Amino acid sequence: MPLYGGFLYAAVGSYVCRAWHLLRLELDGYRPRTMAALAAAVYLNFFTHHWLPDARWVLAALLLAATTGTWVRYTVGDTHHRMPLALAFALIGFFLWIAENAATYAGAWSYPDQLDGWQPVSLAKFGAWSLLISVTFVVAARTRPRPA
Repeated sequence: MPLYGGFLYAAVGSYVCRAWHLLRLELDGYRPRTMAALAAAVYLNFFTHHWLPDARWVLAALLLAATTGTWVRYTVGDTHHRMPLALAFALIGFFLWIAENAATYAGAWSYPDQLDGWQPVSLAKFGAWSLLISVTFVVAARTRPRPA
């Protein structure tokens, strides 16, 4: 799993950067400092939850509060759309969870609870992906090229 995990995380980052360009993403009401602090806390929690209390629910609530009023504007073809940033995180997390289920079903890797036969990946992974995408998004938001 670690090798696949590295490729999977890299693919997610690549997807976010590419989608930002292709969909011409723009943000309204984005709070970069608050989001950077929360993304750092989310990232840290992924490591520390093994020996410290898991703060995922608290961090999810804080992310929801921090993204209230933040809209992602994007373009598909000639049509302009917008959605709340928190919804974007949840949707991306959901589809990553679906992809993870497809990959484990196909036998790309198995989690310990799937060794005796395939079963769906824990729904907790959906939440973890939704949190992880916030980290990826914050990095992409800071490093994306700005229009001249």
